[in-house]
Amino acid sequence: MNFTHLDTQDIETTESFFSDQFLSARIHGGTESNEGYDPIFELGRDDDWPDRNWAAIKENDMKYDEDVNQYITLTLAELAHPQTLPLINKYLVSIKSDVGQEAVDFADRSKKYLAYKVNADFLLLNLGLFHPDSNLLGHAYFDKGETYYYSAATHLKAIKGGRSGLSDVMEKLSGRFGKYVEILRTMKNRADNYFSFHVRIPEAELKRFENELAREAAKRHNPPSP
Repeated sequence: MNFTHLDTQDIETTESFFSDQFLSARIHGGTESNEGYDPIFELGRDDDWPDRNWAAIKENDMKYDEDVNQYITLTLAELAHPQTLPLINKYLVSIKSDVGQEAVDFADRSKKYLAYKVNADFLLLNLGLFHPDSNLLGHAYFDKGETYYYSAATHLKAIKGGRSGLSDVMEKLSGRFGKYVEILRTMKNRADNYFSFHVRIPEAELKRFENELAREAAKRHNPPSP
């Protein structure tokens, strides 16, 4: 999708814009991609080696995160598409609610997966970008984001009958949720116009989310007296 920057009137695709912003933030923050990943880990092994060392292979695979870069970039870009909003509206719950309580009523695993994915994505982007006080929130709700992505990965693997590229991305986001929130915060802090085009987020849902996060921030900065 092409858009025109409101400030410069330059034309760009949403995907390229967010990719450049996100990767620049990674470099600026000292969190370059694929830290610790060995691209030749499986090279030259015998035929039986993968079966004996599947856990080590997966551990190495989880360190590769170019796929996470792409996932976050595309997730941001999709917010500019009006057709994504009905899905968000259908599954998004309050930050104080547990999406698991909603998902338990879904007989279809694909709906459980979508419920966890939508709420995990929204937590990631709100904690990192959308909330005006995102820099003050610290680690608030990180555990919830980790749980949601892990549950999304679990349900996706059940649907697919095993690991897939997307389920690996969900697991990586679960294991390093806070890291990616901090990259998004760096991206926000470095750019005056990281959202210099109009993106329609459901106003009521975003406002509710922001109010909850603001209250959490206030509690963190004004703890009750002992």
